Amino acid sequence: MSSLIGHAAAGVTVYLATNRSRPPAAHAALLTFTLLAICADFDYLGIWLFHYSPTPRITHTLIFALVAAVIAWLATRPIRKRGSAHLPFVALLAASLSHPLLDLLVGAHPLPLFWPSANADVSVPGILPSAGRLAVNNYYLWRNLLIELAVLLPAFALLVAIARQVPRHI
Repeated sequence: MSSLIGHAAAGVTVYLATNRSRPPAAHAALLTFTLLAICADFDYLGIWLFHYSPTPRITHTLIFALVAAVIAWLATRPIRKRGSAHLPFVALLAASLSHPLLDLLVGAHPLPLFWPSANADVSVPGILPSAGRLAVNNYYLWRNLLIELAVLLPAFALLVAIARQVPRHI
């Protein structure tokens, strides 16, 4: 799995790419994009609190990403009507899909992307390091977090610059 920070950064990236010339009031939409990017891991609350182990983790499916984006789009109707933030459905879907995509790039576990299909599990060789065991004293958690951010943050900055059509200076 990717880190919570990596997932949140993906949501912030979609927000920044989508809301390039909006007033400060648009920053309230930042929470929507960030929550969409991390919400697939909300099932950890059941795992940690109730020792419930969902199989498959349907929160890491394309259907879940779509449903989460639809719910977010419906819930943000007042913000969209006021015009204070740019919340196109495709951007909300991109934020939601960023979660399984990042987890897929870690390659630690197959993801049930196409659930409920019989051939739902998808895996690729990992590009990003796993967050590892979530413990404050886990050296590898912190090391891998730094590696992940060193890979993701420049890529995310480039995506925002392209979306905002920032001129290149050579």
